[in-house]
Amino acid sequence: FHAKSIPTIDIMAYLNRILKYAPCENDCFLSVLVYFNRMATLQNKPPSFVSSCKKRRKPIIINSYNIHRLLIIGIMIAAKFYSDIFFTNSHYAKVGGLPVLELNQLEIEFLLINDFDLHISVEEIQETGDLLINH
Repeated sequence: FHAKSIPTIDIMAYLNRILKYAPCENDCFLSVLVYFNRMATLQNKPPSFVSSCKKRRKPIIINSYNIHRLLIIGIMIAAKFYSDIFFTNSHYAKVGGLPVLELNQLEIEFLLINDFDLHISVEEIQETGDLLINH
């Protein structure tokens, strides 16, 4: 997810761009925050999706070099998972300023990091909402 350089568009402008050209429900954005929290707190847990894979996953450190890519991929994946209506990968790539091939690869990587576990419990939603309110 690490870009060669920090994108020139700031996060607010990037989120506004996504909201304008690839709108999704507020739940989608909250889901992305839950996914980010999971990714940042992996604590070297082994993946469970492939029993033969013994490699431990390392937490993702979210920073200025990867936040844009993580946002567009996370929003795209959350929209696909939670909504009946979503855009194509080529549309998200255009909105996010990425080549389609790179977006496709990042989508797979995001799913692997999250162990293909996109379901979010009510407790996780509540915890994330509480974190937002308290910060």
